[in-house]
Parts: sequence; structure tokens; C-alpha cells
Amino acid sequence: MTLTPRYVTGDASVDSDGPDFSVCTLVRSQQKYDRLLASFARTGFTADNSEFLAADNREVNRFDGYDWQKALLAQARGRYVVFCHDDIELLDQGHDALLSALEVLTRAEPTWLLAGVAGGRYRPEKHHRRFLRMHISDPWGENRLMGSVPGRVETLDECFILMRRLQPVIGSHDLGGFHFYGPDLCLQAELRGGSAHVIDFLLRHHGGGTKDDDFRRARDRFIRKYAAIFPGRFLHCTTGVVHLVPPDTGEGG
Repeated sequence: MTLTPRYVTGDASVDSDGPDFSVCTLVRSQQKYDRLLASFARTGFTADNSEFLAADNREVNRFDGYDWQKALLAQARGRYVVFCHDDIELLDQGHDALLSALEVLTRAEPTWLLAGVAGGRYRPEKHHRRFLRMHISDPWGENRLMGSVPGRVETLDECFILMRRLQPVIGSHDLGGFHFYGPDLCLQAELRGGSAHVIDFLLRHHGGGTKDDDFRRARDRFIRKYAAIFPGRFLHCTTGVVHLVPPDTGEGG
């Protein structure tokens, strides 16, 4: 039997075979997902320039916040991969605006690894206040603009996170649940020498988030892991400031 290798001689970062976007969604509600799909179709996303993949949690939680991205990334073919909640809705900006925003980001910051629409500013000087960067419509207001956009952040809200497929960021394998997987991705990107940014791409997030016992347990697990890597750091998230001190010391939160 003769083995025939495939020799790669070109730029591995160039991929012209797939669509522009792989839009990957964690789906719990078919009604919300139908609204998402309709908004993407209305704003210029087509079967020619995009593909849509859904992690199916409609009947039972087959995936959590950490493993659903890994599962869909393995099947994505797009140049850019969007990970979003089923409760987002595009407004006036769509396919062309998103491509343009990413081109602007790449020219300004070629080493970017993640992009989103809301997050905590990167290492602000005053550590005991929440410093956010966003352009979003959500239950707290329409067309909310905080901080300069585009701009670097240290965390991203999980409602909409985007990466380049050939420069992927993989979430932690030792964390689980439905909270803090956005900040986890951002810290993994930072450890790789890359960066995360909020871009100017206005959309609506219908969800308001929850801070229940699952949230607090996920936060404790997240702190316990990253306190060993970034000891004492104040991490600004859209859900609040997280102090990376192990929970059992009584100082974290």
C-alpha cells in the first residue's frame, strides 16, 4: 500500500474554500432561534456566504457552555466563526457591516483572536469599579454605548463571540457549566499572546442573565483556576468584577 501525503506550501492562514461565516448557536428555544435566523437573513447573510450550526439543547441539555463551542468548531467551515446565544437579534447591521468591522480590527490589531459586542475593558487603572466597553441594545437600554468602540477588553459577554477559524481559541477542559466561558476564552487568548476586542456591531440581546447558585458555583471554579495563573488580578466582566483570589481565603468575589 502506497501512502500519499498532502504537501502544504501556501499560507496556512488563507482559506478561500469555505463561506465567510459559520454562525454557531446554543439553541434552547426554537422560537428564539427562528427570530435569530430571520434577522440574519434580513441583514445579508445567505446560504452562499454563511453556514448555520446549532448545538441542540431544545429538549435536554446535551451541551454546556464550554463543550458546545468545541463541538461546533470542529464542524465549522467559515473563515470566521460566530458563537452566539439564541436570544440575540440583528438590527440594521449585517453581513457586510460585520466583515467591515473585522477588517478594521485586523488592520488596527493583527494579533486579535476574539471579538464581541460587550465586555470589560482591558486592565483599567481603578480596580474596584466596573469598567465596561460595549455597543448593544438589551433589557437595560437601547443603543447603549459605553467606552470607546472598537477597543480592547479582558472579557467578552457570551451572547456574541467571534474568532477566526484558522486561529481558534479553545475553552478550558477543566471547567463546565453555563457561566464564565466567555471570560475563560479571553484569558486563554491572552495566554496565547493574542487579544480580545469589542467591535462596533450593534445588535439586540434579549436575555438578561441570571445570578443563581449555578452562577456562584461556576464563578468559584473559575476563580480557583485562574487565581493560580493571574493571582490577585481584578477581572472586569459584564456581570461584575471578579477578584482572582481563591474562594477559600475569603477574599475573592
